[in-house]
Formats: sequence, C-alpha cells, structure tokens
Amino acid sequence: MELSSFMSAQVAQLQHTVQLSIMDKALNLGAAGAIEMLQQLPEQAPANHPYKGTQIDVSV
Repeated sequence: MELSSFMSAQVAQLQHTVQLSIMDKALNLGAAGAIEMLQQLPEQAPANHPYKGTQIDVSV
C-alpha cells in the first residue's frame, strides 16, 4: 500500500468523522431549540376565536 493511498484513506475517514460531529451538534442545537419553544408554549396567552360568540347562525 502506498503512502499516498494510506493518507487519502485517513483524510476521508477524518472528513467523515468531522461531518458526523457537525451533524450531531446541529441536531443537538435543533433539539435544544425545540425544547425551548415547547417550554415557552404554555406561557403564551390563548388566541381568541375571531367570531365565536358574536355571530349566530340559525336555520329554520
């Protein structure tokens, strides 16, 4: 096995490892953002229905 092919294989493996690390950090960041959004959800005031209780639809 030549030195250049050995180094090429190591570089490819290192690139793969770095890509996995970046993907893992991105997933963790996304999960943290989703958890934060879910924790803030109960704090929001419920939205009022735009016309519920103000209009009556009666069919005879």
